[in-house]
Amino acid sequence: MNKKQNIKYSNLPIINKGKIYKEEEQKNSNSKLLTGIIVTFIIVLLLFCGYSMAKAIEEVIIKGQAEFAEPILVVENNPSIDITALKNYGVYTFKVKNYNEQNKITQTDLKYYIEIVSDADKSVNLELYQNENKINLTNNRTEYMEISKNEKQEREYQIRITYDKSKSNSIDDIIQKIQVKIHTEQVKA
Repeated sequence: MNKKQNIKYSNLPIINKGKIYKEEEQKNSNSKLLTGIIVTFIIVLLLFCGYSMAKAIEEVIIKGQAEFAEPILVVENNPSIDITALKNYGVYTFKVKNYNEQNKITQTDLKYYIEIVSDADKSVNLELYQNENKINLTNNRTEYMEISKNEKQEREYQIRITYDKSKSNSIDDIIQKIQVKIHTEQVKA
């Protein structure tokens, strides 16, 4: 072989091949370094964001001891009364108290209303009084009244019943019962 020929071939292809190969290798190493930096940056960013990739189970046990306030509202009543055509007027008396037989006072403020349940016709007239003061009835019930927890209280009520047979639609005497109901609620503290 000729020396000139060897020089021609030796300069171009071998040197060019080596340079091309080295440039690709350098590009690959640069891209690997860049990928590593980006992944490290994302991990550090996630650590500073406050998000956790773990699941946590938390259990809180609260123990407490509480007493319930005891509401006391006692209704004392008299024996039932009979109203007839001959004895056409009667007074039924009952008391509402905020303490019991052991003189224990209610521990909460209460509100209550009185309801008179009757299916009497116009011949029976019902009026409710407290200490000679007439209490208005709307649909046979009063407005709410409050009773305090601070001191013993006793309220006396009277239902005055009048029977007028001439206003009755029926020929026979009316045989029915009138009930008094006390509905109680605790006042919100």
